[in-house]
Amino acid sequence: MNETDAADDLHIEKNRLEALTDGVFGFAMTLLVASLILPRSAVITQTSQQAFFSLVPDFYHYIIGFFVLAAFWIAHHMQFRHVRFIDRPFLFLSCVGLFFVTLVPFSTSFVGDYGDRFSSIVFEVNLLLIGLVFFAQWLYAMHNHRLVAPDHPGHRIRYGLARSLIIPAISVLGILLSLAGFHGSTMVYMLSPLASFGIRKYFGM
Repeated sequence: MNETDAADDLHIEKNRLEALTDGVFGFAMTLLVASLILPRSAVITQTSQQAFFSLVPDFYHYIIGFFVLAAFWIAHHMQFRHVRFIDRPFLFLSCVGLFFVTLVPFSTSFVGDYGDRFSSIVFEVNLLLIGLVFFAQWLYAMHNHRLVAPDHPGHRIRYGLARSLIIPAISVLGILLSLAGFHGSTMVYMLSPLASFGIRKYFGM
C-alpha cells in the first residue's frame, strides 16, 4: 500500500493528525496554569506573600507537568517527521495517547493540592500511560519499517524507541518511591534531561 492509498483508506491526512496533536498539547499545556489559581479563602485570610508561598507546591508541579508535556511534544514532532503515512492502528494509538495528555492538567492540579502518596501516584501513572502509549505507537510505526521509509537507519529507530522509554522508566521509579513512602517522589522527573543526554551520547546522536 502506498502513501496515497493509505490516506484514502483512512479518509484523513497525516497533517491533520499533526494539527490535532499540536492543538491537544497546546491546550493541555495552557490549561496547566489553572492549577495556580488561589482558593477564595486564601485571598480573604492570607497576605499576598503568604498566598504566594502557599502556591509553591503548585508551581513546582506546574513546571514538571509543563516541561514533561513539552518533552513529549518535541519527541513526537521529531519522530513524526519520519512517518510516511498513517493507518488505523497508528491513528487509534495516537488518540489514546492524546486522551491521557488531556488528563495531565487534572493530575497536576491533584498532586499540587494534596501532595500525598496517592496523588503522586496518580500523577506518575498518568505520565507513565502517556509514555507507554507513545512508545507502543512508535514501536508499531517502526516495526519492519511499517510506516517509515525502508532505508530508515536502524540505529535511529533504536534511538527513538530508547528515548520513548525515558518518561515511562522514570515514572515507574517515582511510583516505587511513592509506594515506599518517599515524600516528593515526583522530583525524579528532574532526571529526564540527564537521561536524555545519556541516551544521545550512547547512540552518538
